[in-house]
Amino acid sequence: MAQPIVNTYETYDARGIREDLSDVISMITPEETPFLSNIGKRSITSVHPEWQIDTLATPDVTNNRPEGSDWTFQAITPTSRVGNYAQISDKRVIISGTLEAVSKAGRKSELAREVRKKGVELRVDQEVIALSNQASSAGSGDGATNRTSAGFRAWLASNDSLGSAGASGGFNSGTGVVDAATNGTQRAFTKALMDDAIASAYTGGGNPNIIMGAPWVKRVFSSFMSDSAVAPQRYVAPKSGQTKIVGAADTYESDFGEFAFVPNRQMARAGATIARNVFFIDPDMVTQGVLRPITLEKPAKTGDAEKRVLVTEWTLIVENEAAHAVVADVYGLTVNT
Repeated sequence: MAQPIVNTYETYDARGIREDLSDVISMITPEETPFLSNIGKRSITSVHPEWQIDTLATPDVTNNRPEGSDWTFQAITPTSRVGNYAQISDKRVIISGTLEAVSKAGRKSELAREVRKKGVELRVDQEVIALSNQASSAGSGDGATNRTSAGFRAWLASNDSLGSAGASGGFNSGTGVVDAATNGTQRAFTKALMDDAIASAYTGGGNPNIIMGAPWVKRVFSSFMSDSAVAPQRYVAPKSGQTKIVGAADTYESDFGEFAFVPNRQMARAGATIARNVFFIDPDMVTQGVLRPITLEKPAKTGDAEKRVLVTEWTLIVENEAAHAVVADVYGLTVNT
């Protein structure tokens, strides 16, 4: 529709209108790191921390002896020595002197904002690496290859539910490193797979109490409420106000203890290579080993710019991998991916 009065002066014609740019910078990307937050951390003093694991002998159902018998002595099995390698992870920032000096919306210092942002990104990197199927490596000199920490998925071999053609990794006593698992054919996550994994870890001596998976897997987990073997949930309708539609479950009372399902958005953000695994975690039997905590370094100034580097050196210490379980090779992002 045309303007009712000719020559109406509009914002399209005017000059000098102030810019309306908010001083709030909205970031939606999730920052949480559920795995690292649940397992805690401890200091290490070497790039190759090692520890020992042991098991009890299989129960002897024929353990009876006659009166007056003399003894022969059983062989003693020594402990097993395992270890992981500490890897160096970093994030780097360089900001021109001019950008740091000009007036900006939403932050006074570009350098401070970027350092904080990189710190969050570094922590998220550690989260997905710690959960990954990355093999460990001792690296080599002169920067030819880097040390790498084995991820949680690579460690788990005793209670490892695999898709067709998959193969377990785990600690290789011959080479002294942790081998990556071989991915199998993907399949749907089911209550039967979950129950089998829990039973396997329990029988092996573990006491996991956390189930961790990608958001899609959490939705599948909640659907187990309708399973015929699950007791139906009943809720009292409120006397006043509206009732709720309950379509989610957060805990599972299994035959071997109660589990909290902890959804991990970072697993989905990292993609199918991480999201294809559902972990059953005993948080007392895994920890992050820290040789150097996240530290802010200030490299020498070589131009008209400010440089900062966040650096850390760390590894994943799986006290005994048989305490945990994994249902691998599931659809972790959608119904068929």
